[in-house]
Amino acid sequence: MIKQLDRYLLRYFITALVTVSLAFGLLIVAINMVEELRRFLDNQVPLAQIAVYYTYYVGWIVKSFLPVFVLLAALISIGILARRNEILALKASGVSLYRISAPLLLFTFLLSVGHICYNELIFPEPNKKRVEMREYVIKKHSRDARLATRNIYRQVNKNLFFVINSYNIAMMEGQDIKIYHTRQDRLAELVTARRIRFTSQNWVLYDGVRRIFGDSGETFIQFDSLPAGYIEDRPADFEVPLGKPEDMGYEELKRYIELMKRTGGPYQHELVDLKLKLSFPFSSFIVILICVPIASNPKRGGIAVSFALGAAIALFYFVCFKVLQSLGYSAKLNADFAAWLINGIFLLLGIIIMFTARK
Repeated sequence: MIKQLDRYLLRYFITALVTVSLAFGLLIVAINMVEELRRFLDNQVPLAQIAVYYTYYVGWIVKSFLPVFVLLAALISIGILARRNEILALKASGVSLYRISAPLLLFTFLLSVGHICYNELIFPEPNKKRVEMREYVIKKHSRDARLATRNIYRQVNKNLFFVINSYNIAMMEGQDIKIYHTRQDRLAELVTARRIRFTSQNWVLYDGVRRIFGDSGETFIQFDSLPAGYIEDRPADFEVPLGKPEDMGYEELKRYIELMKRTGGPYQHELVDLKLKLSFPFSSFIVILICVPIASNPKRGGIAVSFALGAAIALFYFVCFKVLQSLGYSAKLNADFAAWLINGIFLLLGIIIMFTARK
């Protein structure tokens, strides 16, 4: 009996979730196609390539809008059951609101965890292909612009940093490198080389000079090749990132932030995005906690009023989420607070609504 109830409620909810996801997913795709139509025509993008691009684009929609789809599915499915008096019948037969909510809360909690796993394990690779297609197939940007980069600066530790004048990404080879070793805020050693190349194990300098500075003077040593295993960066760290940092996987974005710390570059925006990769998926669980008690107890005015009230509260939640995100980006708020504060507040609000709702 209990299992049948769970299956019945979940079937309604999952059906609504699939329907909402398909309907709004197709709407988002259609809107994007209208926006990109002129670029498709101007650059003569084949229909097959457009179809492949939007296949990848669907993955981005799931990543970005799943909590919104969960919100709408909860309001629709529970609202329909309430309108048919099925929720009232369950309560009359002794089934509490907590018991009605339990399978949905458990399902959306697992869905939130699955959303995190999807964002980390499945989403990054197809999204990279989507971004590449957007840059090279749709926008017709040249790939050659990303084959080389210039003026690379890296700090290995507080006493060691290096500069590469130019770097060929495909060949994993740089030209004109200078490595500075300091000791007690004084230059202790300067290594210059015409070429640096990544071998099977580490970096190797070629055709260079070591200048060692001491109290007794300067030592000048020429070399044909010199291992530079102390350089921790790998060839991928020198590549110019394609797309937005928030589209990276968790570990990839974490490495990017570490890279920015070593180079002295800005990373507050990316640090907030890193925290959001864990907090945003749990929006699905929180909106369920808020919307189920409201949708299951229609007030005067009928189901439409309950739907509007639940939608308004959830919309307010997402607006607050974005506001705190912006405050985090501008460093006016700690990254952890920017990512998790609104989740904590609305989690408490959802628990209060659940306990004060008619059982």
